[in-house]
Amino acid sequence: MSERKLKISGSNVDPFAALILVFSIIGIILILIGPFAGLYYENYYSGNRYSCLGCEYSTPGDVAAQVIMLILLIIQIVMVLNDLLPNKFIEKDLEKYGILLAVVTFFFAIIGIASFGAEYDNDYDWWPELGFYSGIIVGLLNIILFFLKYKNK
Repeated sequence: MSERKLKISGSNVDPFAALILVFSIIGIILILIGPFAGLYYENYYSGNRYSCLGCEYSTPGDVAAQVIMLILLIIQIVMVLNDLLPNKFIEKDLEKYGILLAVVTFFFAIIGIASFGAEYDNDYDWWPELGFYSGIIVGLLNIILFFLKYKNK
């Protein structure tokens, strides 16, 4: 057992796994409720338009990237729940796979914004929004936390 476990009501809790769980849940919520990217639409009805999972100005690439990021974050939650629950349902050490999934989450945020930018770059001013930033930040934080979890094992 690692020395970096917290004692909470008689059980050992890995703080890195708990942080990964919290950050992944927050990331899922932000990707679901926030826009992924935005653009300024110049027409008779000018104004900002957004890309999200159900928005009109989404591209197939950024919607696919958002869905894949959600799936990857859910898998990361399952991986850390395996460590946090008293009875492990997966006996294998999953830290290396967690690092890989967090890296893939980070890159899918970049792929999604690149898809959005490629679609709207020539005609509109566009920018990344909450969904992109949450994918990047949660991916980076989970890379660091899975690495620390692996090193402190």
